[in-house]
Amino acid sequence: MNWVKSRALLFCIILFSFDSHANDIEKIATQLYEDAVLSPSVPGINVAVADENGIKWAKGFGFANLEYKVPMSVSTKMRIGSVAKVITTAALMRLYEKNLIDFNRDIRSYVPEWPEKHKKITLTQLVSHTSGIRHYKSDEFFTNGDYKSATQALEIFKNDDLLFEPGAKFSYSTYAWTLISAAMENAASDTPFKQLIREQVFVPLKLTETTFDDNDPIILNRQSSYVFSEGKLVNAPEVFSSYKYAGGGFLATPSDVSNFAIAHTHEGYLKQATLNKMFTKQKLSDGSGNFFGIGWAIGFKPRTYNAKKDKENGAEYIALMEKHPNSVMHSGGSMGGVTMMILCLDHNHSVTVVKNVSDEDSVNIFNLALKTLDLFTPEI
Repeated sequence: MNWVKSRALLFCIILFSFDSHANDIEKIATQLYEDAVLSPSVPGINVAVADENGIKWAKGFGFANLEYKVPMSVSTKMRIGSVAKVITTAALMRLYEKNLIDFNRDIRSYVPEWPEKHKKITLTQLVSHTSGIRHYKSDEFFTNGDYKSATQALEIFKNDDLLFEPGAKFSYSTYAWTLISAAMENAASDTPFKQLIREQVFVPLKLTETTFDDNDPIILNRQSSYVFSEGKLVNAPEVFSSYKYAGGGFLATPSDVSNFAIAHTHEGYLKQATLNKMFTKQKLSDGSGNFFGIGWAIGFKPRTYNAKKDKENGAEYIALMEKHPNSVMHSGGSMGGVTMMILCLDHNHSVTVVKNVSDEDSVNIFNLALKTLDLFTPEI
């Protein structure tokens, strides 16, 4: 056998081994999700894994709609909940790169409608959940009102007392992002928020399967939404996200979300200095640490803490987290949806997992996402 034939044979053997290994990974992952949707409390789950070359694996499991038995598919647009915050962050950082945003200015310089009674709040505090602005209360998660602008939506919470001195503590707030979106509109010469997102995120990143979670338009391949209540699945109540587009009002395929995340692994869409700033943990006013950067949760520390309480499986998940220490992420909870998106910056892999049911805890989306990320990272 000559040298050329030997090299060709070796290449074929390597290629066959690689394809065989990839198929084995996909089989393991498929079984993982097929088992998950066997739960009577889970109508469907959608997943996508990406690297710098694009989508590596994407698949839908179970049903996007139970009444018409519509299968979940990679083209199903899901309610991604608070993962909206990192999409909003991307547009915010683009404005920052154009010198239209100053993270340390009083928010009233952008939104004069913000009441004078409140102490100074900066964008830095808003994006890292240290502003003191409250989160939902009572039945506000079920809000179905049609708010025509972010400034109008401020009426829900703007007159309520802050929970603490801005910068002093961490307290998660979706409403803070409504205020951020109002500031963005003003900073961009009164450009409507939706237009900003389309121009600064959807178009440059080619997110053709991402849109706003509006009630009236016919949106092709929109998921149906469910709640697991009193031991059975029921249709989720109708809600309208117009009061919180920036913090929780998008529909997207997991493939779009995972590709979006990958755009943050290298300079291009954003400058490297901007990425570094965004992925740096913010500090509280006393100098102590926070686990949020700008919009993104940095690292697994809170998840590790939770895993330690899981006597049965906690050690396994802690070991997986330790294999991907340089990771950033965001979760999302919506009416009829739970999402987890993880971006591993060490290996430039991202995973997005979404189920179309809320108030259900038999299938842990974070654990699924973590296992999936690890499966599709052959470098380890």
